[in-house]
Amino acid sequence: MKQTKQKDTELEFILVKLVVCMQTTLELFDEFKGTKIYRHDIKSGINNLSKKLEDHLGMVYHHIDGDQEKEEAFMAIQRAVQQMVATPIEEMYAMGEIGS
Repeated sequence: MKQTKQKDTELEFILVKLVVCMQTTLELFDEFKGTKIYRHDIKSGINNLSKKLEDHLGMVYHHIDGDQEKEEAFMAIQRAVQQMVATPIEEMYAMGEIGS
């Protein structure tokens, strides 16, 4: 039972990471609106997947007591997304270099 609960928690955290990545993708796609690169059908597909993931996000927060704590957790994730979007590519490269 304990092992199953641990696996469920691990899966929930993977879902949180997925939602954060999808949100980051959506934020970055917004920067391409009006350009030749922007494709509405691609963004629509990402939006649909993101919505489906967000529908399951409620289960991720079931172990957090109270609406205020859940909102704080969501806002912390949102701040992380905004930080990723704002990070210059050179800085991201430096963070990902081997031996950093």
